[in-house]
Amino acid sequence: MWWCETAGVAVVLAVVAVMAGANWLPMAVALLALTLVVAWAIALPVVRYRHWRWELYEEELDLVAGAWRIVRTIVPLTRIQHVAVERTGWTDAFGLVRLHVSTAAGKTTIPGLERATADDVRDRILARLRTPDDL
Repeated sequence: MWWCETAGVAVVLAVVAVMAGANWLPMAVALLALTLVVAWAIALPVVRYRHWRWELYEEELDLVAGAWRIVRTIVPLTRIQHVAVERTGWTDAFGLVRLHVSTAAGKTTIPGLERATADDVRDRILARLRTPDDL
């Protein structure tokens, strides 16, 4: 899914580079821009995938994401207020869904999960939320 999303952006940027080369930039500059766009389209999903990780622990949801700037997000399960599984036409084309976890501080998303995995994670989070706190 990430490959296709990046390829879509790359096609638009490539068309802009070629049109710019045909109109006001020297063709060598337009070809250089086109080469950079293709390299970016190939490298970005690889780098993004290499850094993408998530894990559901007993007390927290731990996510690491990013391509050039890596962000680690830890969501305590006790702070979760809402869990949703999102299906769209785009994600259905790949057989994937997005899992959204909402807290008072905002929403965290796990993209690109298989439907069964997302349902399992949602059920595990909800089961933990239904367990009385140990006081």
